[in-house]
Amino acid sequence: MLGNIKPEGKQKDVLALPTTGHFVILGTAGSGKTTMALLRAIGLANLPGQPKVLVVTFNRALIKYMTAIVNTSLHNLRIETYHKFARGYLNSLGKIPAWNGILSPERKEYYISQALDVAKKRWPNESTFKRPVSVFVDEITFIERFGIETLDDYMKVERIGRASVNIKRENRKWFFKVYEEYLSIRPTPYDWDDIALYVYKELQSDSRPRLYDHIIVDEGQDFSPIMIKSLIAAVNKNGSFSFFGDVAQQIYGSRLSWRDSGINITDNKIWRFDKNYRNPATISDFAKDITDSLYWKKDKDMVVPSVHIAKGPKAILIRFDNKDKELAWLISQLKKNVSISSNVVICRNRTIVDKIDNALRKNGLAPIIIDKNQAGFCNVKNVYLATFHAVKGLEFENVFIPFLCDEIFPDKDTLENAVSEENALADELKLLYVAVTRSKYGLFMSYHGNLSRLFPKSSKNYDKANAGDLL
Repeated sequence: MLGNIKPEGKQKDVLALPTTGHFVILGTAGSGKTTMALLRAIGLANLPGQPKVLVVTFNRALIKYMTAIVNTSLHNLRIETYHKFARGYLNSLGKIPAWNGILSPERKEYYISQALDVAKKRWPNESTFKRPVSVFVDEITFIERFGIETLDDYMKVERIGRASVNIKRENRKWFFKVYEEYLSIRPTPYDWDDIALYVYKELQSDSRPRLYDHIIVDEGQDFSPIMIKSLIAAVNKNGSFSFFGDVAQQIYGSRLSWRDSGINITDNKIWRFDKNYRNPATISDFAKDITDSLYWKKDKDMVVPSVHIAKGPKAILIRFDNKDKELAWLISQLKKNVSISSNVVICRNRTIVDKIDNALRKNGLAPIIIDKNQAGFCNVKNVYLATFHAVKGLEFENVFIPFLCDEIFPDKDTLENAVSEENALADELKLLYVAVTRSKYGLFMSYHGNLSRLFPKSSKNYDKANAGDLL
């Protein structure tokens, strides 16, 4: 078993699912999805014959966390990110070097802009090419994540989650021209969004026995359809594919459904878990208010918690006159709590993480920054720092979310570079949802200046306080 964690109720049924076929398990935040995924992986790895099992997730910090809590030396069980899996497979074919070989997002935008310039010169009267390069980057990324290879397929596909980016069907051909030019001029055969397509294509013609008998995806809502298709193709034909996810925590902006990923659940029901083991009802109710925002994108696959196990106080929102006072209060609270609980400070970007890190160290604290090399544990008393993205899948006794002022959250650069402000705000809101649902007990939010427009001001599920009442 997984340390002292034991499955209960419907969780036991998931662990007893067949060893052949596709399975979809959806759950609310705190419902134990990661635990179930790991317990299923261990159970499968311990079957007679020692079948090879792969657990894949999106976040490298979560990989570190999962690897640590598994506490097993099973040689036939691997836990890794999708891109590590993709690199390893292509490297086994001699198709990619062990390091590098993938175009960075910044270089990808550069070569798409070059391709757009070529198109402008070739068709100088076409108005489509007057649109910003960001629109082309965004649309090409959509093409890649769906694994679209031909203009005919692109013309037919429904642009899921793309309604706010208006592209007339007759103008799609011009976007595809830029896409084709980009492919011809980029210096490497892959970028981070289309490497999954090439993995999938290679697997279609690869007659070698598959390396894995069972593949389990955790935080699957953040995977693109072509990523899922490639993982399904990487499983032995008599093996199993299990998808664990929560659409409310889809924070990487894909807005693409697992239903478009080739998962075959014709003969299997979708498992839904609405029992929240992590968050007290007070915090879970506040998180629900976040999802009631006008900015929130509704999804029929979202699971709303109905049962809560943990108990705790209401979330609290504190207003400060300025940033210095807010930071001083944060430091004082962390110094009080560092030896008695696990505490995480969740920030919108790494710049803020570094500033708080410096301030804490000057005050005698040595926080752990959660990144690809470090993870956080709710049962380890300490102070952790993380961005909204890095904290995905983790949990702590106390969560602090500072600087929820409108000039910092939503992130200005993200909005300025977004093709659709509507979608960008929806993505930012999901980050807030992820952050607040990390708490096992206390949730402390603070701001100075004007409160973020994304904060659910009308919610009755948090208490307000002024700095003067606390300092």
